Amino acid sequence: MNGTDSNLRRPTPGPGLGDNGYDELVDAGGGVSIIEQYVQVARNNKLLIAAIIASALIIGLVASLLAQERFRASTRIEISQLEDNVTNVEGVRIEDRKSDRLYLPTQYELLQTESLAARVVRELNLGQDEEFLDAFGIELPADANAEAALAPVLLSNLNIAPVDQSSLVDIEFTSPSPQVAARLANVWAREFIGANLDRRFGATIEARQFLEERLAQTRQRLEDAEKELIAYASNRGLLTVGASLGNEDSEGTAAQTLVATDLQALNSTLAIATAERIAAEAALAVGNNTANNTSPSVAALRQSRAALTAELAELLSRFGESYPPVQAARAQVDQIDAEIQDELGRSRDSVNAAYQEALGRENRLRARVGELRDEFITQRQDSVQYNILQREVDTNRELYSGLLQRYREIGVAGVGESNVQIVDEARVPSVPFEPNLMENLLVSLAIGVLMAALVLFIYEQLNQSLRDPREVQDRLGLPLLAGIPRTPAKDHVLDITRSYSELYESYFSLTSTLAFRNGGVLPRSIMVTSSRPGEGKSLSAVALAYLIARQGKRVLLIDGDLRHSGMSKYITSDANLGVSQYLQGNDDWKSMIVSPDPLEGFDVMGPGRKAFAVAELLANGRFQKLLDEVEAAYDHVVVDGPPVLGLADAPLIAAALSGVLIVIEANEGKWRYVESAIMRLEQAHASLLGAVVTKLDDRNASYGYGYGYGYGYGYGPDGKSEREEEATA
Repeated sequence: MNGTDSNLRRPTPGPGLGDNGYDELVDAGGGVSIIEQYVQVARNNKLLIAAIIASALIIGLVASLLAQERFRASTRIEISQLEDNVTNVEGVRIEDRKSDRLYLPTQYELLQTESLAARVVRELNLGQDEEFLDAFGIELPADANAEAALAPVLLSNLNIAPVDQSSLVDIEFTSPSPQVAARLANVWAREFIGANLDRRFGATIEARQFLEERLAQTRQRLEDAEKELIAYASNRGLLTVGASLGNEDSEGTAAQTLVATDLQALNSTLAIATAERIAAEAALAVGNNTANNTSPSVAALRQSRAALTAELAELLSRFGESYPPVQAARAQVDQIDAEIQDELGRSRDSVNAAYQEALGRENRLRARVGELRDEFITQRQDSVQYNILQREVDTNRELYSGLLQRYREIGVAGVGESNVQIVDEARVPSVPFEPNLMENLLVSLAIGVLMAALVLFIYEQLNQSLRDPREVQDRLGLPLLAGIPRTPAKDHVLDITRSYSELYESYFSLTSTLAFRNGGVLPRSIMVTSSRPGEGKSLSAVALAYLIARQGKRVLLIDGDLRHSGMSKYITSDANLGVSQYLQGNDDWKSMIVSPDPLEGFDVMGPGRKAFAVAELLANGRFQKLLDEVEAAYDHVVVDGPPVLGLADAPLIAAALSGVLIVIEANEGKWRYVESAIMRLEQAHASLLGAVVTKLDDRNASYGYGYGYGYGYGYGPDGKSEREEEATA
């Protein structure tokens, strides 16, 4: 019969059971949460857990007691922010200014640099400091580099602890010597301040070098610009007056040139000359009009003539023309008239000469002004480029002056200031910082708990043994027929005979389930086997034969493990002949039947004397003949078969039987062993009835099996059997 027959893989409802009767039987344990499973795992491995935790605590205690005392001293400093742009020139910075978010973290990292540690080593000369070397147990060779050797030691014992929500920082140093710890913490803070000042001074030097380069470049550009301006002004004749070449307003350059000055002066002179010419012209017009001649000499002569004329008129009124005084007076008047005419002539000549001179001077000035005007217009055109050159000179001069002023100030600007201040200096600690016994024990306890949890988790994940019997159906496709507990009793055979014992109830349940699955009757022949030795198959075969016989059936138990019989641990017999001899040709099987001791009610056929080539004997067909003959004489035949793996015996025997019952030991072995055994049996066309899980204990309690099995199966809450309680009573 094919082992994959659905009638053999699923339960057949029997009397008193519904369609789901078998499922209700095997799932009586109910669902169990993962937490309960792990709690149960912890209970099952409590000794291992206790050992791991105790080991961790002992290690922590011993480490604390053996650890060297270490002291920690702390110096508190304040770090404020300062402007880094020492050049104070727009667009020029030695380094980009750090934002508020990055500034303090940068300072924390600077506190832990190897360069700062090397400064401390140099400052304290730690390479020759016996107290420091003895405290840390360091021996330096004579030619060793102290900074390279000791800086890592300092950094490994340094701790920078920023104070939350502030710019305060604690510099903590740990050392076996309290004095060394305090001294290093304080020196570390001072050296950090010194390093900070050195960096700022270095920035100042770099700024001075930068300014020197810029000054030289700017000076050269200023000189070149001035030379170009002067050369251009000389070539174009743009000679200014009234100010130095480099100080005049560039917009009035053309108005300040020599041509402009001359034009201005000549223009003023021309105006004067024009006025003089006009005056001379007016004087000339007056001089040409005798009546209007107002020359002083003419006026004096006319006044004298008027007096003589009056005198002559008086003489004529009394005397005649012939009168000598009249003639004398007339002669004087004529004389004065002649003088007046002469004077008028001279005056006209003088005025005309003055006019001609004024006119000539005006014409000459006007001609010169015209020439200068043309030159001025040309210079106005040339002054455009001149102004461009002038502005370049002005710009370079201003930039040079600013750089020069900053260069003079940079030597003292901000260099002496420090943005780091010591708030509290470290004091020599009086109490060791390490080891902290309570803290170490708590840490050890936590590590122990984690290690125990990790070990249990890994163990559970790697464990391939059967823990939850319900997995039989899921992984193997076989029904779970019964779960057999691990009993503390040494005499298992005696437990089988007690109707109140755990084994009796478990195996009785097995026989009932087998009957339910087979339509209410047990199979005629059953082989009990397992994947490997020691899983409880022999005890299961003995118990099955005994319990079937108690139902009034004729039962024969055959020991089919011809290589290494396991039934001898449970029953004894005196027969020297058995299955081996029958397979070798002895047909008298009845002479090989014996009664077992101490059990009764069924017969036993032992393995007989050991034989060679067992597989060949089982393959010769006589075992099938034996089964046919004994089945005719007995109601049921139970065969204690050999283990499946590693041998060919079990598949050869299984093919001749009505059904095969496979025994699986809980918490031992591996699933792949069982799966391989089932595969071999199916390849031999064995009819698999189902599986029996043996040796269930507290480790399976979280899955609804094993724990408290005795209570309710003949054992009371105190662990005593009912029979023991009756005897005590």
